[in-house]
Amino acid sequence: MKTKLFFLFALALFLLPSLNSNAQLVINIRYTGENGAARKYVEEMESSGIADRIRAVEGCIGYEYFFPAADPEGVLLIDTWEDQAALNRYHSSPAMQEAAALREKYGLSGRTVRMFTPLAPPQRQGEPIQGQDRQRR
Repeated sequence: MKTKLFFLFALALFLLPSLNSNAQLVINIRYTGENGAARKYVEEMESSGIADRIRAVEGCIGYEYFFPAADPEGVLLIDTWEDQAALNRYHSSPAMQEAAALREKYGLSGRTVRMFTPLAPPQRQGEPIQGQDRQRR
């Protein structure tokens, strides 16, 4: 019984922040391909301007790709949005459809999505973390 109550309490703590439509969202998506497809996908996302069009969607704070050192066939996308409304704008944008078509073209699969609601106020890429001095000594 105690385990069940703890689970429900933990679930509530996880879900309650997501009910706030003004909460910042950070999404991690891991894609996997074959024969270098993940890297080719990212190269085309960047060279075609699709990634820049996504970054230009109102409310996009960050949209960056990373390559895992131990997995030459994988790529990690971390995108950050001001709130759920910004993410919804992206999901209904032509850029989202273009990115999905490109993922299909390169046969990327096996993605895992994790969504987080940071407790710190939103900040743009390149800004110092709140509480840090702007000058490093």
